Amino acid sequence: MEVISNSLFVLFVCSFLSLSQQCTNPGYPFENHLSSKTPYRFVSNQSFDRILYEGCIPQKIWMLVRHGTRYPEYGFIEKMTIRLPEIKDLILQNKDLPNEYVKSRDVDVFQKWKPYVQLADKKKLVHEGEEEMLLLAERMQSRFPELFDSVYSNTSYKFKYTYSQRTHKSALYFTSGLFGRAAAKDIWFPEPSRKDPILRFYKLCTRWENDVKQNSAAQQERIIFMNGAEMSKTVQEINERLKMKKTLLETEDIIMMYDMCAYETAWNKLAKSPWCSVFTVDNLKVLEYAADLKHYWRDGYGFELTYKQACPAFGDMMNFLESKSRFPRVNVYFTHSGTLLKMLAHLGLYEDDEHLTAKNFDHMLTRKWRTSLIDSFGTNLAFVLYSCDSVDKLLVLHQEKIVRLPPCPDSDLCEVDKIKEFYGESLDSCDFQGMCNSTYTQRDVGEA
Repeated sequence: MEVISNSLFVLFVCSFLSLSQQCTNPGYPFENHLSSKTPYRFVSNQSFDRILYEGCIPQKIWMLVRHGTRYPEYGFIEKMTIRLPEIKDLILQNKDLPNEYVKSRDVDVFQKWKPYVQLADKKKLVHEGEEEMLLLAERMQSRFPELFDSVYSNTSYKFKYTYSQRTHKSALYFTSGLFGRAAAKDIWFPEPSRKDPILRFYKLCTRWENDVKQNSAAQQERIIFMNGAEMSKTVQEINERLKMKKTLLETEDIIMMYDMCAYETAWNKLAKSPWCSVFTVDNLKVLEYAADLKHYWRDGYGFELTYKQACPAFGDMMNFLESKSRFPRVNVYFTHSGTLLKMLAHLGLYEDDEHLTAKNFDHMLTRKWRTSLIDSFGTNLAFVLYSCDSVDKLLVLHQEKIVRLPPCPDSDLCEVDKIKEFYGESLDSCDFQGMCNSTYTQRDVGEA
């Protein structure tokens, strides 16, 4: 899809919809409500400045990195290549506007719009994802030059990715950002595993897979919300705005348009996706909340098992940083949204005072658990070990921004001993097999 095509399509839709909030202000913050498909450029810390603390020297770093921006999954591509052109045609049929508002060239461009993603591209890293990884590596190297040497050594660095094209390519572009494209070709990576016990621990947790991920009862809050008043109002508003009368768009259509808005926004820096123009900010907040409910109850604080099962990854981090061996100094894992979200919850970050439910949308508009802000493409979590006058302390960065852990709410640097005490159960009683091989009862799922 050409950039100019998207731009003209947006002009057409804005003229058609007469949405003053969007069309008179092209910078309206739709990009803040795209859930886990948000591009990393919207949330990352763009600073290259070093992170220095008096009397403290960086010793090691351990990172989890979600892959960069990607193409959609197979099922979405298959459906949207048929349905979105149909919706576009319905919009054109219903435009009913005087010629001075919609120029013929705009309509022509709109008529030529079509999805260009092929089924063969499913979940592959896109150019934006490549750039996200390159720039992330460059910034981390600039912040911590003592750790990220510009010359690769198999002794100093450990890199690993999951069994997927998007994490593999993310690792390649990250290392290109550190060492240059030519040198990155010689980086050694271990053979990826389909069910890595650290990078994708939840793939080995049968109990979670059966009783949370695959259990509709665990998604009851999202199901109720999808059929509730806020979503019904949103669907009705969009149908009225698009002048749909004989053929009404359904909730599934609206979700598809929302997802395409997010994907095209992530893929293209230079032009706003036309599908974003059909939504008001209030519409986007409702759609974002529906997505947050899914991730909250599947990957976050909804069920204790979900975040407790991250203890192997947490233990791997602590073992690496506390190892008496000086090398490797850098450990970077390239993984997925599910790993990052469970790890954030395991740490106690972004926890709200109450659960996200179908009934408290209005009270949760300022919630901490917003995947648009905490789970973008390319999101990352870094633990940096500092030696401070012979006392070991940790600095935690989420999306390259300093976050404070619960045991040290008033300090950027947290003493390792405090962390070990606070997360003692995770470190000392990580019975992954025990927690993952038994089965929830239906009562457990409903009340967790």
